[in-house]
Amino acid sequence: MTGHMTAADLGLDLTEGADDQLFRWFLASLLFGRPIQQEVAARTCGVLIAHGLTGPAGFARYDREGLRALLDEGHYARLDYIMTDELHEVMWKLAAEHGSVGAMVRSAASREELTATLVAFKGIGPTTAEIFLRELPASVLPR
Repeated sequence: MTGHMTAADLGLDLTEGADDQLFRWFLASLLFGRPIQQEVAARTCGVLIAHGLTGPAGFARYDREGLRALLDEGHYARLDYIMTDELHEVMWKLAAEHGSVGAMVRSAASREELTATLVAFKGIGPTTAEIFLRELPASVLPR
C-alpha cells in the first residue's frame, strides 16, 4: 500500500462528527502513530472494536495481560506492552477529562488547542496528533 491509510479505508465516516466514528478513528490513530505496519495497526483496531472496545470506558474491563492478548491477536506484538499501558492511560484520561473523543474535539477552540490537548496524553506526539487531525473534515475541526 502506498501513502497512508485513511478513515475511509477503515470504513469510517467522519463527516458528521459522530462520537463512535471519532472514537474509532482516534483509536486507529493511536495505533498508526507507532512504527508498525499500517495493515497490522488497522487489523488490531478491528480486533479491539470486535471485542467491544468502542469507547474509552471499555478499556477498564481489560487488565494489562488481557489487552496485550488482544493486541497480539491483531499481530501488534512488537510494542504490545508499551501500547497496552499507553492505551489504558490515554483512555482513562480521555474518559476522566473529556468523556468522549467527540466532546474533546468540540470543546477545543482551535486546531492548535486540540493539538495541544492531544499531545498532553502520554504516548501521543505530534505525529499521532497529525494522523488524527488530518482526517477530520473542516466541519468537525475547531476553527
